[in-house]
Amino acid sequence: MLMSSLLALALSTGGVAYSPQTVNAAAASTEATRFLTLYEQLKNPANGYFSAEGIPYHAVETLMSEAPDYGHMTTSEAYSYWMWLEVLYGYHTGDWSKLEAAWDNMEKYIIPIDEGDGKQEQPTMSYYNPNSPATYASEYNQPDKYPSQLGGQYAAGKDPLDSELKAAYGNNQTYLMHWLVDVDNWYGFGNLLNPTHTAAYVNTFQRGEQESVWEAVPHPSQDDKSFGKTGEGFMTLFTKEANVPAAQWRYTNATDADARAVQAMYWAQELGYNNTVYLNKAKKMGDYLRYGMYDKYFQKVGSAADGTPNAGTGKDSNQYLLAWYTAWGGGLGTTGNWAWRIGASHAHQGYQNVVAAYALSEGGLVPASATAGTDWANSLKRQLEFYTWLQSDEGAIAGGATNSYDGAYKAYPAGTSTFYGMAYDDAPVYHDPPSNNWFGMQAWSVERVAELYYILAASGDTTSENFRMAKQVVENWVDWSTDYAFAGKRPVSDADGYYLNSQGSRILGGDNPQVATVSAPGEFWIPGNVEWSGQPDTWTSFAASDGNSNLKAVTKSPSQDAGVLGSYIKALTFFAAGTRAETGSYTTLGAQAQTLAKSMLDNAWGYNDGIGITTTEARGDYFRYFTKEVYFPAGWTGTFGQGNTIPGSNTVASDPAKGGNGVYASYTDIRPDITNDPSWSYLLNKYNTSYNKTTKTWENGAPEFKYHRFWAQVDMATAYAEYDRLINNGGPVEPAAPKAPSKPAATAGDKLVTLSWNNVSGAASYTVKRATVSGGPYTDVATVTQAAYSDSSVVNGTTYYYVVSAANSVGSSPNSPEVSAKPAAVVVPAGNLAVQYKTNDTSPGDNQIRPQLRIVNNGTTAVDLKNVKLRYYYTIDGEKAQQFNVDYATLGSGNVQGSFVKLTPGVSGADHYVEISFTAAAGSLAPGANTGEIQLRFNKSDWSNYNETGDYSYDATKSAYADWNKVTLYLNGSLAWGIEP
Repeated sequence: MLMSSLLALALSTGGVAYSPQTVNAAAASTEATRFLTLYEQLKNPANGYFSAEGIPYHAVETLMSEAPDYGHMTTSEAYSYWMWLEVLYGYHTGDWSKLEAAWDNMEKYIIPIDEGDGKQEQPTMSYYNPNSPATYASEYNQPDKYPSQLGGQYAAGKDPLDSELKAAYGNNQTYLMHWLVDVDNWYGFGNLLNPTHTAAYVNTFQRGEQESVWEAVPHPSQDDKSFGKTGEGFMTLFTKEANVPAAQWRYTNATDADARAVQAMYWAQELGYNNTVYLNKAKKMGDYLRYGMYDKYFQKVGSAADGTPNAGTGKDSNQYLLAWYTAWGGGLGTTGNWAWRIGASHAHQGYQNVVAAYALSEGGLVPASATAGTDWANSLKRQLEFYTWLQSDEGAIAGGATNSYDGAYKAYPAGTSTFYGMAYDDAPVYHDPPSNNWFGMQAWSVERVAELYYILAASGDTTSENFRMAKQVVENWVDWSTDYAFAGKRPVSDADGYYLNSQGSRILGGDNPQVATVSAPGEFWIPGNVEWSGQPDTWTSFAASDGNSNLKAVTKSPSQDAGVLGSYIKALTFFAAGTRAETGSYTTLGAQAQTLAKSMLDNAWGYNDGIGITTTEARGDYFRYFTKEVYFPAGWTGTFGQGNTIPGSNTVASDPAKGGNGVYASYTDIRPDITNDPSWSYLLNKYNTSYNKTTKTWENGAPEFKYHRFWAQVDMATAYAEYDRLINNGGPVEPAAPKAPSKPAATAGDKLVTLSWNNVSGAASYTVKRATVSGGPYTDVATVTQAAYSDSSVVNGTTYYYVVSAANSVGSSPNSPEVSAKPAAVVVPAGNLAVQYKTNDTSPGDNQIRPQLRIVNNGTTAVDLKNVKLRYYYTIDGEKAQQFNVDYATLGSGNVQGSFVKLTPGVSGADHYVEISFTAAAGSLAPGANTGEIQLRFNKSDWSNYNETGDYSYDATKSAYADWNKVTLYLNGSLAWGIEP
């Protein structure tokens, strides 16, 4: 399940209507204005960043190959950047609805769960056995050595998370993004498990560290063997076994993407967002993200140093680092009653996310599972230690570590440096190109360390070991990187990309290099690559670490990569703001970082072409579109989704030195539709007139492209927004009245109504207004400074209607949307019965309502269930006949009955209820017992949608059973539990 290559991110903003916005101020700062301008450019349908289904493309352009091999793919990275974009849009405008729409789109198209349409995208996960997670197969250093034999050389350890995740969420449907989606079904495989979607789950990298995007075979993630080799599908390209492979589904996440989504939601919460439905989704994602901490086959960490790994039995297989991926899958069809799950053994510095670890341990997003908070607290410290261990003498961060040397748990070579028993690896996961050479891996990762440094400093924590590690890492890194980054000047380099000094000599590392430059007004330059030598010292502790004098970095290849520039500017910005938070003013290095960030932001704006910020790229690697290097074993032939036979007849024999016996095909042999791309004729002509196949050089220049990558544009947009927030203090130059509060909520109690709403940027106070008639007139009840209020001046049995406005020194906002609540006395249970409720139906606008209930007998006598009835209250949203179903009941589905009752008149949150009753065969409920799960589902006869938002008995946040007084229980006709609406 090896997912290599630079997961060059994509991003989008789809699924929402386009309407240009303006800054909520008479004169916003330059940076705030540019953020919103870029936001509009991303959201403008004419610019082409989003698909018809509202999915962000990797790029506007289609002819490209880097991690996705086609521009109109998308990645989980793109989605995670989309979250970040909408968080800062919400902060700047007070409109958080677009963040929620983005998360909904993510849940629908790239998190493979039943998003409420009844389509099971992990159909057999319930068969997963945590005591036997997966079958071992070695990883190899060349694609030619695949398929890899599935066998029992090493027995998998035990999965310690599955049981607690089931306890927390009621099932083990993995709530993570699959990393790659064919947005427009360009490959042609289709979405087998949800054919209503055009977007299809696909994968590429599966064959070891050397398999680049140019050597991968795209294949469907839901493989029923309709494509690929007859009777085998694509599976036999990757693994071999004694029997014909079964039809199967399989997904792979990129841990850094899911962590970035959590990171974005942490900032949303910090910046005023308080909708617990979506914050709880982020917590849940963080809960499942822990699988990315575990060794691939749950082997004990460090146990394979001698080549003999030991199966883990619990947390001893937890690396507490974010490894490259998690993968999970199972069978398709009537005999597909099996499932599997793996972690990953290779941890890369570029994938660590200390902000996510902080959020999930102490930053307000602790997940529901029993050990999640502790795991993430351990991970936070371990990640900071990892950076410290990997920081070179110059300040750059080296690659990472592995718990499975050479991908096969081989013995470590003598003298290998270790980190908690894991072996140092300068390029974990992939080698074409080496995974830690690209400067983007530096900027992405250390930007998050800079964020944590700022978070801790701003909170007053300036002495803990975590703070000291974060500060040391980011300070050394900024000191190194700013020596090679320039605004308004162009660094001098040679033909091989080495920076030169004023004497024309190559700069090969060291402190404070003096790079020669020439004046270049309006330009920006950052490093493109880093080369590595040596290794860090074996890790013992932060106190004992001494700077890694034997680990060296050579900085190379000056670049104008706009996306990386955005992350780099954010790293500088958070670092500068952190020094001010820590000391009260910028340090010398902090001031240098702030000045450079500002200059780069100003210069980058000159590269905005109306669609986004972009520079011209020479793509020297594009000769590989035409080379024969995609390996197929001898005799393997099949059908690709574009209708062609693969590998086809135009192949060459494979290189025996690479360990295989087969043939090589080219990129275009596999994906012939690329030749229809609008830019293909340009590339083909350039190849024919410029590329020398003998010398392997572009004699008349490499092909040049301008790309608008979604992730790159978001990185730049958020760089402007964060500079405004952190350096300009986020305030408009001229104050303006605040926006109206959004997402108000009202909860009724006994002579009490509790209100909450989203914080509004720039608001100094909020006025709560109340009426007893919907629409008012409203009377002011209170003025408060927090986004919450408890109204105790109410009487039970009366429905109250509320709106809230925000105010500051300039003026007041319009009113929020109206909410209502009807306080009532708490019912003392008769018979000591209670109703517990949960739901996994987090899509309130679909065509089914799916409550899950159980009854608890807290009394001392048994209760005959035929005398018990339950009522679940909701709005029908269009009068139609309805159908009642019991998906599962511990009591027996046939012993549970339901009928629909219309409320006349309707009340707030309900115009119908479904009454649940029990047959005599259901028996009695013993003292101290509960009925077990009762999984209900009902729909309208025409399958039109409900809108559960605001329904009286619905609560999307209840993902685990809890007492719920908004489902009422009647014993012998008398109310015994709950509050009627």
